Amino acid sequence: MTAEEIKEIVKCGETSTIQFKLLFKKAEDIANELIAYSNSYGGRIFIGINDKTGEIVGLSYKQLQDIGTLIASAADVGVHPSVFPKVESKTVDGKTVMIVSVSRGISTPYTNNKGEVYVKQGPDKRRVTDANEMLRLFAQSGNFQPDRQPIPGTSIYDLDHYLLNDFFEKTLGLTSENLGMPLERALQNLFILNEKGEATLGGLMYFGKKPQQKCPAFNIKAVWFYGNSIGGTEYRSSVDIDGPIQRLFDEGLRFIISCLHRIQAGQNFNSIGKLEIPEVALSEILQNALVHRSWLKPAPIRLLIFDNRVEIISPGALHPTLTVEDIKMGNAYQRNQLMATLCAKTMNYRGLGSGIIRALKSDPDIEFHNEASGDQFRVVFWRNPRTDFDTEIGKKTDAEDKIGKKIGKETVAEDKIGKKIGKETDAEDKIGKKEKILLKYIADNPNTTISILAQLSGMATSTVQVYLDRLRLAGKIRRIGPNKGGYWEVL
Repeated sequence: MTAEEIKEIVKCGETSTIQFKLLFKKAEDIANELIAYSNSYGGRIFIGINDKTGEIVGLSYKQLQDIGTLIASAADVGVHPSVFPKVESKTVDGKTVMIVSVSRGISTPYTNNKGEVYVKQGPDKRRVTDANEMLRLFAQSGNFQPDRQPIPGTSIYDLDHYLLNDFFEKTLGLTSENLGMPLERALQNLFILNEKGEATLGGLMYFGKKPQQKCPAFNIKAVWFYGNSIGGTEYRSSVDIDGPIQRLFDEGLRFIISCLHRIQAGQNFNSIGKLEIPEVALSEILQNALVHRSWLKPAPIRLLIFDNRVEIISPGALHPTLTVEDIKMGNAYQRNQLMATLCAKTMNYRGLGSGIIRALKSDPDIEFHNEASGDQFRVVFWRNPRTDFDTEIGKKTDAEDKIGKKIGKETVAEDKIGKKIGKETDAEDKIGKKEKILLKYIADNPNTTISILAQLSGMATSTVQVYLDRLRLAGKIRRIGPNKGGYWEVL
């Protein structure tokens, strides 16, 4: 890191990963800062900078030695388990600044000698006292597995014996009566029941008769909106999906597909058409949402269908060791090991990290948003792929130029277009039959494309473009937003 880079950082002020300190006098104070960074996102502490004014004051040689000793002591005996910060010194305009870099920890929660736990909150730190937040820190380290935790008040009678039989037949080729041991003992061995006979969270969500009676937030909420905003007050369809994991998956996927169009896409007339978003992509992402969701966040998985996109939102951000780029490369972390094991045995899930790769192979335009601040993971599928609008009509550069000239010179365009549709020279005249056909298709689906309109109407794409130009010039339609992701508005 150069002196100029340090100056730029100082100009931007403190953040959740950048902190300024004039001095440290106690190892305990340093330990708490190291704990907060290790339990959060990691970061850097710049010592020798006034955190109130941003002035670079610098440290003397003795101060550098004393603070270095305090940091070593704090990291070794003041933080549990111990951490290993990187310490370096840089000169900025003749003043020496110490930089302490702390990595995000993998053995959370980190505590001080009093057993206190701190995390970062903006540029400050705060003490963790909430039990659920503490459990999340344990879960991040793998020291706590939420799906193996018992659900009070449950027993083997809350489990569906048809699902249990199906599981044993698929995995062992046996029925639940021929296992060679009592069924309850077998279920305890699989962590579906605990030693007291209570159903675990994973066991209940996979085999439960009515799991949402005990865990009401662990379902799917699906909404098909009008338009493209979640703030809309009207919807086409809405449903809450309850049941065990397999039913959540089946019904969730069925809901999404029922909201999508099927397009001919070069297939013969007798074909049922190709789904506008590949089913394999939807299937892989929904399956991942169900298997890898956070069970520590009492919230449903959400399926949101808009005119221009589909969103699958899963509670729980990615594990701290993963990034979006990691999962695109097939790197995986099994947040819920019991659920992943059960799904790998009976569903089309392998737990190898290959699901994301398969989804992207079938639909390269999928967007992944790891929203750590909201503790959720959002996947966006774009309907009517966001390709260049003019590319859809054959990538004809000459045609694009001509269309641009027509739009820029309305009088000439009106004459030329009028001749093409029957030598009607007045673009403001009553629109013809074919324009009305296109207008109806656009009204039914404002996100439609020229290629889809051509397939629906039986016209050539170039002819469709001519009629769309006439409708625009006649004030019947207009384009809202960019060619990529925009839509038509009927006026």
